[in-house]
Amino acid sequence: MCFTPAVSLSIAIVEFILATVLLLAFPKTTLRDFSSVLIYILGFYQFAEFMICTSSNPFLWARLGFAAYTLLPAIGLNTALRFVNRKPNYFLIYSIPAIFCIFALCFPIIISTNCQPSFVEVHSLFNQANSSLNTLLFSVYTAYYFLFIVASCSLFYLNFRADKNKIKKRIDLIEILGVLLMTVPTIVFIIIFPYLGARWHSVLCAFAVFVAITSFIAVYLENKIHKKG
Repeated sequence: MCFTPAVSLSIAIVEFILATVLLLAFPKTTLRDFSSVLIYILGFYQFAEFMICTSSNPFLWARLGFAAYTLLPAIGLNTALRFVNRKPNYFLIYSIPAIFCIFALCFPIIISTNCQPSFVEVHSLFNQANSSLNTLLFSVYTAYYFLFIVASCSLFYLNFRADKNKIKKRIDLIEILGVLLMTVPTIVFIIIFPYLGARWHSVLCAFAVFVAITSFIAVYLENKIHKKG
């Protein structure tokens, strides 16, 4: 987590507006519904970042933000499965994130929060390598997060190869692009840079907004398919 209050609140407002427009302006479809939920959760995560630096209970908001962030890959995979007409197994998809969310909300996993002019630092148990349990939790969480992202992108890519509809193929590519625009820079800035002793300005962590934008575009394109049908 690394957003200044101003950046976090601005992005949250943009994402809440995008999700609301999706619900009000486009007809009900699976992609619209899941994309709206995904964008609302992204917005709530950004809002939680804002509240960490402005509320009297930053640890609570850090835990809520962690829970929101944890749900994103599961919702993304669920969306991908529904879009490519595969039946999702809800237990397999949501059991792991549900366990981590409950763990985060019921136990004091946040060790410290630190608000500075250009970034926000939140340290959790996952940042501590002083026990085998912390290492195990971090490994399971990391595996869940990135394997679900890879699975979602793979489903969209396979659908892109198989589908004959040009608009659906565009949607597949746009969804993959949104995930990559958020994931690749995040890996670089959050995982690689700290090992080099570097810090980054908070605006660089705003790449998650690309997921909201590309999801909005995907729903817009899907609406064109239904109008033609």
